[in-house]
Amino acid sequence: MSILFITTHPNPQFGDLVNNYVKLLQIGKITISVRILKEDSEKATIEFTLTDTGIGIPEDRLALVFNDFEQASREITRSYGGTGLGLAIVKQMVELQGGTLIVKSKVGVGSTFGFVLSFEKTEIETVTKTETETDTVLINAKILVAEDIVLNQLLIKIILEDFGFEVDVAGNGKIAIEYLKKNKYDIILMDLQMPVMNGFEATVYIRTQMNSKIPIIALTADVTTVDVEKSKAVGLNDYISKPIDEKLLYNKIIKCLKNLD
Repeated sequence: MSILFITTHPNPQFGDLVNNYVKLLQIGKITISVRILKEDSEKATIEFTLTDTGIGIPEDRLALVFNDFEQASREITRSYGGTGLGLAIVKQMVELQGGTLIVKSKVGVGSTFGFVLSFEKTEIETVTKTETETDTVLINAKILVAEDIVLNQLLIKIILEDFGFEVDVAGNGKIAIEYLKKNKYDIILMDLQMPVMNGFEATVYIRTQMNSKIPIIALTADVTTVDVEKSKAVGLNDYISKPIDEKLLYNKIIKCLKNLD
């Protein structure tokens, strides 16, 4: 299976659609497309679509797939499991935000799902590098990202490369350790919840078995007091919550890199 990413600025609804696609598509391609339909000084209307080359949905089932506990066929339920709530949740979230849904499909050819939403424009403070010291620590800095969700991998990689870092991405903690054994990195961004080996387990291994003091920043969608304390106990240097604040991430990375000097 190959996935062609045309753009990467996902929101929760988009992520739910992608997860649904990846689960069902065994062979073929998924194309993710985002385009601006209308824009003025205050607002932008954007269309998000995902098109696959999968099994398709029969015409008489197409209108039902967004209903609670409905799937395109009983065969899908038997083969892939699931509750049939994924698309229903997407529909509710989109409509609550005043958006509209897009759905087209042909059996044996593939399907297109998507939605249109309007977003208010906001001022975003651009990260600037004004100190010579900051520019210096960026030179040849190499970062290892341990993250299992494909969209998050791509988004983080783009953010870090825009900052000027060299980036490698590992799909879980075990793969991250293999990368670390073969390559030299200046810092690791470690997702805490991953399959095979999670971020806590990987950090313990890096600290105790590899005796490495490389800075490790935890990535977590659920920042709790327990997680923070556990992060410190296993040897994580810092943490940042998802969705990631780009400026905050940049500042934390620079702080860790400066401490290496």
